[in-house]
Amino acid sequence: MINYLFSAISFLTIIPVPKKYRQGIKHILPFFPVVGLFIGGILVLIKFGCSFVFYKIVVDLLIITVTIIINGGLHLDGLADSLDGLYAGKNKDEILEVMNDSHIGTMGVIGIALVILSKFVLLNNIDTALFNSSLILFPVLGRWAMVLSMGISKPAKETGLGNYFLSNISKKDFVISGIITFLITTFVFQFKGIIIFLFISVFSYIFTKYVKKKINGITGDTLGAINEISEVLVLILLNIK
Repeated sequence: MINYLFSAISFLTIIPVPKKYRQGIKHILPFFPVVGLFIGGILVLIKFGCSFVFYKIVVDLLIITVTIIINGGLHLDGLADSLDGLYAGKNKDEILEVMNDSHIGTMGVIGIALVILSKFVLLNNIDTALFNSSLILFPVLGRWAMVLSMGISKPAKETGLGNYFLSNISKKDFVISGIITFLITTFVFQFKGIIIFLFISVFSYIFTKYVKKKINGITGDTLGAINEISEVLVLILLNIK
């Protein structure tokens, strides 16, 4: 089982994992929220260590920077490609063509800027007593949003990592991932965590159905987009008085 966790870490982050501990991508869905918890733990450690040296606004900037670096910027890249494609493309073929283009368009740039700025502002305004718990919650639910999207859709393309991954998931893994996410969010934020979990689940469902209507499925890019948008939504909900 530990090998599946290492495989999930290798898949979702840039953290090097010895090849002998990887099991491919099959059966790693239950570990997506666990990797989110792992990332959240890293963010808490950064906050704890840097708070002795820097002002909070600088610590928040460092935290946001780490969230980008730890996955190699792939989720933001997916967000940019998705926004460019969904905005510029008029049909499935055009949308996928724009998504596959290595160049970034105006909507992609705007999307990346808004997500990074939103996370920075929202983190900076979260109550100090809730800060550590918030650092754990938003990466966990961001990864759950990807799992839910994969569980209710199909590949939009016949090639690519998204297609390979979606061909190797099971309903059992999907359900287990949901249970693990629910337990983590409930433990971290009790009743409020349940409400946020349900909200992100509903959003992921609606967003996935919207994308599926546009391109008849999902891609790795749309999974990155749903992760980034979900993380922002979690932070917005945590800012509600």
